[in-house]
Amino acid sequence: MERAKDLEIEIKLRLESFPNYLKLLGSVGEIEEERLHVSAFFDTARRDLRKGGWALRVRAENDRGLVTVKGASSREGLAVVRQEMEAEIERGLALEVIGGFYDVLKIDAGPVAFIKKEFPGHSMVKLVQFHNTRQLKHFRIGDHEYLLEIDKTEFADGSTEYELEVEVDDHSQIEVIQDHLKKMFDSLGIPFEREARSKFRRALDRLIDSDLEK
Repeated sequence: MERAKDLEIEIKLRLESFPNYLKLLGSVGEIEEERLHVSAFFDTARRDLRKGGWALRVRAENDRGLVTVKGASSREGLAVVRQEMEAEIERGLALEVIGGFYDVLKIDAGPVAFIKKEFPGHSMVKLVQFHNTRQLKHFRIGDHEYLLEIDKTEFADGSTEYELEVEVDDHSQIEVIQDHLKKMFDSLGIPFEREARSKFRRALDRLIDSDLEK
């Protein structure tokens, strides 16, 4: 299954602490699904993808794998907007790529073909890897239903972060969802703070900090 390149519109909010994470989980009722992610990001040795505003990710989930190309992000109020191209692959293949046993550029999928076309003749190396536990719960605002993605992310340096993500179908919904989420956070005593950096960016920052400390 493959999606053409389109826009991803996403609201990302910090939860800051494990107690806030538990507050939010406790407030939304029974969780509908839990997904376990192992994600790795790839680039050339000279970081050509990053310099060009792109990121290449391979993810293994409970019962499938995904290969994704993400473009540079822009802001629309609280939301992050960026181009995205994604294809489903076998979970076993995703784990082989993440583990370094299979070349990411040999994956037969649109996102990889795009990267090979944009950056011909380059090989890829794994930059960062992290684990994420995602709790899923649908919620309704008016006539629209949205999906809460409540994340616990464990980075390679042993640190853990918590956040809420909500994907939005179109720009006109952003303000309504933002107001709803702010009321929810205020009622729980959780600071309403946008998460400005992606998980990839935060993992990369930790890697840079670790290298500087050596």
